[in-house]
Amino acid sequence: MAAKMPKIQILRRVTLGIVLVGLIILTILHQRVQGIPSIDALDPFGGLETLMKFVAGGELIKKIEPGTVVLFAGIVALGIVLSRFFCGWICAFGALQGVFGWLGKKIFGRHFDVPKKLDSILRWLKYVVLVGIIYLTWKTSELIIRPYDPLAAFGHLSAGLGAVWAEFSIGFVILVVILLLSMLYERAFCKYLCPLGAVNAILGRIPLFRIKRVESTCISCSKCDRVCPMNIDVSHAQVIDSPECISCMECVTACPTKKNSLLTTLGGKAVKIGVIVAIGFGIYLGAAAIGQAAGVLRFSAQSLGELSTKGALKVEDIKGSSTWGSVADSFGIEAERLYREAGVDPRKVPPETMLKNTGKLAGIDSFEADAVRVAVARIIGVPYAGEKGDLVQAAPATATPETAAPTTAAPATAATMAAFTVPADFALEGTMSIADISAALKTTNQAIIGKLGLPADIPVDEPLRDMKDQYGFSMPDLKEKIKQ
Repeated sequence: MAAKMPKIQILRRVTLGIVLVGLIILTILHQRVQGIPSIDALDPFGGLETLMKFVAGGELIKKIEPGTVVLFAGIVALGIVLSRFFCGWICAFGALQGVFGWLGKKIFGRHFDVPKKLDSILRWLKYVVLVGIIYLTWKTSELIIRPYDPLAAFGHLSAGLGAVWAEFSIGFVILVVILLLSMLYERAFCKYLCPLGAVNAILGRIPLFRIKRVESTCISCSKCDRVCPMNIDVSHAQVIDSPECISCMECVTACPTKKNSLLTTLGGKAVKIGVIVAIGFGIYLGAAAIGQAAGVLRFSAQSLGELSTKGALKVEDIKGSSTWGSVADSFGIEAERLYREAGVDPRKVPPETMLKNTGKLAGIDSFEADAVRVAVARIIGVPYAGEKGDLVQAAPATATPETAAPTTAAPATAATMAAFTVPADFALEGTMSIADISAALKTTNQAIIGKLGLPADIPVDEPLRDMKDQYGFSMPDLKEKIKQ
């Protein structure tokens, strides 16, 4: 007769199940409903990547929203206090591996172990992956992990295997391999490849949460070793301080002694498991509450209409979830011309179609939302460096009814800007005002506003650095635009 599962472990499995099912529902809705966050916005590791870009260039990665950074901050706090609690209790990908691990155990009757010497070497791979991702993100300022991310591939399965293979072929292969391996070797990805697990393992070196073994009452049954999903040698350690521990506490709840041979401790003092779990969720949900109070716990980008109303609309704000109609309306462009410029047949693609679904309807292989960004930039005459390196120069032109954008947004002045030359040695500084720049470059204030893609009503005599928060621009972005 199978032993009854402890309530705390039932709670852990229910929690992981809710997180996994919730993620699946959101990824399905993202493909069908505008404004639902993408898997990129929900993946907490993206918070680390976008922080690297922010430090390097003062901007966030386009696919990442501030809410992702809040989630990552919560995980860091969790890692310092409770080691890899996130991995054992909250991680959706860990839950997915658990499902396949359970399935594998049903099929094969057991889980297998990697030989110890090979296992000890492979466990270092996740740190190599972490360092590589951080370095490449720093250098490229892009979401470098995305094409190889198995979670991103999983999150796009509802779009169809064709769409997944076109954008995430490597990530999909990694996903399949990981899930198959998880049927044989429990939590293979967590042990050997997960960069977020590596971050938590490093943070877990701070000795706040630990499981201690009381040798005087331990009966050396090794049951704790057998139930550990991370294959930690619990039965021979005085303190379980392995960076591999995911704080699942399976070993504690499986211990058959009645004298608490395994103790959960915090700061060296014994604390009940229920209290540890409450603290863990309190930290994570507390971070979410702080983010909500600060107004940054947002996982989907502001709509184009919202940005247009605020006078902060830019070509870069067009997303794959934007519809053709919203793009045309927000930028004040005639829909027919937008379709024509982007090379899309409007008879096949209705205005309510999200850009990311255009290729399937129009029969265009690998259609990207960036094609629409380039089209909009050409129509309204603003500079835009496409994702494929297609630089659209700001063309001096006379505004017409079909090209004029709302007067509150940058495109309204971009189309009427005068041509001027920016010397190679010109340095734009945050202390400069628009009037200072136009005087230095011997052009008009309107021309500078247009080139920088700033709102038409922005003050021309105030330092740029004092207006960046109010008008939603960054100095690195302006410095790049003035050179184009």
